[in-house]
Amino acid sequence: MDLSRVASPRTLVPALALAAGLVTAVPAHGATCIQTYAQCLVAASDLPTWWERSSAGIDCYLDTIACLKRAYG
Repeated sequence: MDLSRVASPRTLVPALALAAGLVTAVPAHGATCIQTYAQCLVAASDLPTWWERSSAGIDCYLDTIACLKRAYG
């Protein structure tokens, strides 16, 4: 069984974001940060090289941390 299609970033990231949302209810002002993070990671996974995907993923992470700090700080 080829699990590479099931575990691809396009399907895995939104599924993880949804699962995290179901397990821990995030207040509305923080939920947009998580949704934006998932969308950012999906966009990053479409980039052609590993370096571009990695740096875009790090940017997504840092933007999400800043968003959560603004939401809860």
